Amino acid sequence: MSTLKTLLADKARAGVYQVGPGTQSIEAAAKEAGLAVWRIDIGHVHDKTGFTALVAKAMAFPEWFGGNWDAFEDCLTDMSWHEAPGYVLVLDHSKHFGAGHRHEFDTAMEVLDGAATWWQEQGKPFWALVSGPEGWDIGLPPLPPV
Repeated sequence: MSTLKTLLADKARAGVYQVGPGTQSIEAAAKEAGLAVWRIDIGHVHDKTGFTALVAKAMAFPEWFGGNWDAFEDCLTDMSWHEAPGYVLVLDHSKHFGAGHRHEFDTAMEVLDGAATWWQEQGKPFWALVSGPEGWDIGLPPLPPV
């Protein structure tokens, strides 16, 4: 088992992390670990509505999704329509949203972190990996070492 695959399968280490632009190996390792993976390009997101709609579409949220933060968290902690041993969201091109719309970005990260904690209590890893250009630091912790 590759070390990255082992890391991604570890519910205790899962959470919200910043990664560099090369996320293909992360996606491959997550799939190898049997985790559900979504790669979502959020490069043109400007606000909560755009972010939640884009993620909802990519993850095929149920029709009842209302577009607010509470409903977003409800969907992230339900996932009954996509059962899996764990979940990985790779949020590509995050600099525009993270740097230009900081308040909404921070709220999104808080909701994702809450979902990661909830899934940890359920015995499953949930990762939200925020990808940006080399040298960019949004203040999230880096992916734990493997």
